[in-house]
Amino acid sequence: MNALTTALDIPAFDPISYDAALRDATVRAQHSFFDQHIIEDEEGCFVTIDEGDYNALPQNLIDRIVHTVPGMMADDFDEANIARAASFMSVVMDPEWDADCPF
Repeated sequence: MNALTTALDIPAFDPISYDAALRDATVRAQHSFFDQHIIEDEEGCFVTIDEGDYNALPQNLIDRIVHTVPGMMADDFDEANIARAASFMSVVMDPEWDADCPF
């Protein structure tokens, strides 16, 4: 057998594992400064890793990234980032409570 006729052992796509990893990455990204990466392991399953778990991702993990969800926490409140930071906050005002406030 030559290189052109060699069969590759590529695992089948696992949509359930991918959906679970995507949901996990999305939830984790809301409470993290770091990007959440979905990587495919050797068996074709998908797992979520936090970029903050590793100082610099090793090349073998970078090669297996199939999707990235950016970290959504922002602690920078300067002019350039205020709109992005404010988009993750929710403020509710209660006019009746504010009217009774003595200060």
